[in-house]
Amino acid sequence: MNHPRLRPAAVASAAAVVIALGLTGTAQAATPATPAGSAQRIGDDPDQPDNPLYDAPEGFYVSSGRESVSLSWGSLSAATRYEVYRAEAEGTEPDEVGPYSLLATVPTSTYVDSDGDADVSYAYKIRALDDAGHVSPYTEPIRGTRDTVAPFAPRDLTLAREDARGVTLTWRTGDSDAVKYVLYRSESPNSRRVKVGSTTSLTYRDTKGDPGLMYSYDVVGVDAVGNESRPSNLVNGTKTVTDSTAPKAPALGNAQLVGKRLSLSWTQSPYVPVSSYTVYRSKTSPVDITAPANRVATTTRPEYTATVSEDEGERDYYYAVVATTQHSVDSAASTSVKPTYTAPRPPSATQFYEVKPGAGSVRLSWYIPASGSGDPAVTGYRLYRSTQPDVTKDNAEFTHATSDSAYLDSGLTGGTKYYYRVATVDEDGRESALSPEVSATPTS
Repeated sequence: MNHPRLRPAAVASAAAVVIALGLTGTAQAATPATPAGSAQRIGDDPDQPDNPLYDAPEGFYVSSGRESVSLSWGSLSAATRYEVYRAEAEGTEPDEVGPYSLLATVPTSTYVDSDGDADVSYAYKIRALDDAGHVSPYTEPIRGTRDTVAPFAPRDLTLAREDARGVTLTWRTGDSDAVKYVLYRSESPNSRRVKVGSTTSLTYRDTKGDPGLMYSYDVVGVDAVGNESRPSNLVNGTKTVTDSTAPKAPALGNAQLVGKRLSLSWTQSPYVPVSSYTVYRSKTSPVDITAPANRVATTTRPEYTATVSEDEGERDYYYAVVATTQHSVDSAASTSVKPTYTAPRPPSATQFYEVKPGAGSVRLSWYIPASGSGDPAVTGYRLYRSTQPDVTKDNAEFTHATSDSAYLDSGLTGGTKYYYRVATVDEDGRESALSPEVSATPTS
């Protein structure tokens, strides 16, 4: 059976009664002495009889940060609010704490102090209250700081090893309060720094860099609240390229289908030499490069052009490219891309820039028009002539096809005025609109 546990005051009172009876035969209660340093319980404090808040809140915790100091503690069932006190802590000893002042009264068991001066050490304590006016003892003070001071920079960053697995670096702490280190790299001293990773040790191996590409590295220290030091010195390092190193996947950028003219182009990282590229296609994405039927062609240049069927089904294919080294090591496949389809259009028109009559002849010259990206190439021109103005393709009395941008029209009748227009012709046989009309009269 469980028996109620007597408080020390009750035990002392009982002993006093026994002593009194033994000496005089009359029960006389003696005043009990309270042991030094004993905690007060309900009824012990004459100023707060039956105080339910006889203990300070437990689990008091203070966490320093850059923007604030966070406080938390265990809640008491009898408490309805808590008082938070703060004092400047000038030294490390308890008597080196300035006078406490009430910072806030809160209904919960947490508080965030964001008003303290930066980098000033404060001591915090709390106590609980209820609606009847009872208060608990204070917690033991705990210190906290809104820490904005960065640690010292790590020193002597050194390249320890370069191999096919990566770049290994080591450094010294710099006698700082850093709890971890963050490694950064860039492709040149002036380019954007990229975070590689973090560690709590004084060494790190970067396995993620591109083989053959020289990186510049630096390391910073980070303290417990997240303040980051200035960078260390820079060192350069390169992941080694070997016969078994795979190149990066090509970056397939341009993919166009203009009528039946397919054009693809891509870029390739130059740090692992590539000897060829293989183009794949399928009607699903991503393209399955393991299926032999999906293989389209192999090329040594970072581009591919082809004439495909004009069937609408040709517009449904996705394309991907794989790079291969001279040691037959393949890259991963590029992103699968469906070419942008554009309906075929006639080539751009041109115009004459010189018309020169001669004896029984007229020499004509015209501009070579520019071709748009993915457009069929211009392969020739068709000249139209008539002795009547307003020459058209239908009423022309003479036509001549040529691959040159000039033509000598001979065998003409002197004194007769001739009218000319010219059209551009592309490799698919499409003609442009006719040029502006010009005229000339040859001499006899």
